[in-house]
Parts: sequence; structure tokens; C-alpha cells
Amino acid sequence: MSRNRSIRREKMKTLVELQDIKVRRGAFTLDIPSWTLQEGHILGLVGPNAAGKSTLLELLAGFLPADSGRVSVVGKTPVSNVEEVRSQVGFMNDTYPLPNMRIGSLLKMVSGYYKTWDTGLVETLLKRFEVDPGQATHTLSKGQGTRLRLILAMAFQPRLLILDEPATGLDLAGRRELLRTVLEFVKGPNKSVIISSHMLGDLERIADTLLVLDRGHIVKQGNTQELVGDERTLEEALLLWGAAGTNHSQAA
Repeated sequence: MSRNRSIRREKMKTLVELQDIKVRRGAFTLDIPSWTLQEGHILGLVGPNAAGKSTLLELLAGFLPADSGRVSVVGKTPVSNVEEVRSQVGFMNDTYPLPNMRIGSLLKMVSGYYKTWDTGLVETLLKRFEVDPGQATHTLSKGQGTRLRLILAMAFQPRLLILDEPATGLDLAGRRELLRTVLEFVKGPNKSVIISSHMLGDLERIADTLLVLDRGHIVKQGNTQELVGDERTLEEALLLWGAAGTNHSQAA
């Protein structure tokens, strides 16, 4: 896998647009004057702890309102069009609670909320990730829980897939399966993925676009190849930009 992944250029639509955004959380402010994401991209969202990554993802998913500015996701304002946006946006993080029930029952329950639920995709991912539908959620390991959350986020074929630290609890083989799955997903029509991860080596392999945050502000944004180049790693680039922090890993 390579960060030189080709992108479909024709008739690409804007999936996300932010204008004059401010989100305040105590002493912290996420301040984004302007940013857009078009379909067909895998965007790597990076930056040190407390940079504003999770705040941005929660804003896009409709879990958090902006104090000022305009947010458009799949053509809608998330907080005022919750059902419409969440029917087209899959969100996953490593702390999202799972109800205490068997996995098969959970999948059946959640499927009732989505007209676009893809049973074939669910079956494929259950086999790929070796998830047993008969297993109870409270018995899952950290890595198994991560796999199940990913299945739930992808199962209804969202236009935008938001992944906040999706590699939690996964070993090298598990992370490679995750990357493969994300690459397959974005090949579908009108789809994009946003991944926030401290596993910089993984992001280098698949992210064709980068958004780098530090202290609530955009430090860098654009094409991964153009920003990072061939002579350095993403970790080295973050150090150069002053946005590395101490919480990243360049693991293979």
C-alpha cells in the first residue's frame, strides 16, 4: 500500500465544508477559517494530543455544535439534520459503548435503522475479522471490540466514514486488514474516509490527503505526497512543522 493511491478526479463532489468555525471547550478553541473535503479521498487527520482532532470529528458527526461558523456535511448541517447526516456518515471511536448482547442480535437491531444496510458486506467483514455473531459483546477483547465497531460504522455504506483511532487493540496483521478494508471501502462511489490515528506509518500507506492540527489550528493541509515528499517520513514532517507532540508511532 502506498500514499501514491490514485484518486478519481472526474465530477468529485464536496462532502465536507467548514467556514469560520469556532468550537470552544473550556480554555480550548478549535478555530478553522476554511476547509473542505471532496469525495474519493482518504484523509489522515494528525497532530499532538489536545490538538483538536476529536473535537473536529465530533463536530462533523453531529455530536457537537459549533459556537460560530458554518458546518456542511453531505450537504447538511449535522446538529440540525441529525437523522439525515447520520444515515450517510459512519462514525467509530475506541470508546463508543457496546450494549451487552450477542453480536448477531446487535447487528440485527442496528440494521433496522438503516435503509442502506448491506448484509453481504457485514458477512464479509465478520469472516475477515473473525468475529463470531454468537459471542456476547461483554466478552470481547479490545481488538475484537475495535473490529465490531468498524463493522457497525461501515455496514450501512455511508458516504463519509469517520474513524477516530481505529487501530486500538489491533496487532500488525489486524492493522493491515483494517487498511485493506478502508481502501476497498473508498473505491465505492461517492465515498470518503477521515482517519485520526497515532499510527503514522499506517496513515502514510493509505492517506492521499492530510490535515494537520495543533492547538486548535490547521498547521498544514493538502496532498500527502506533496506535503511529505519521498525523502522523509510523516513523523519527520510533523517534527519539521512543529506538530509532532510525543504521542505518535511510526510502527510498520
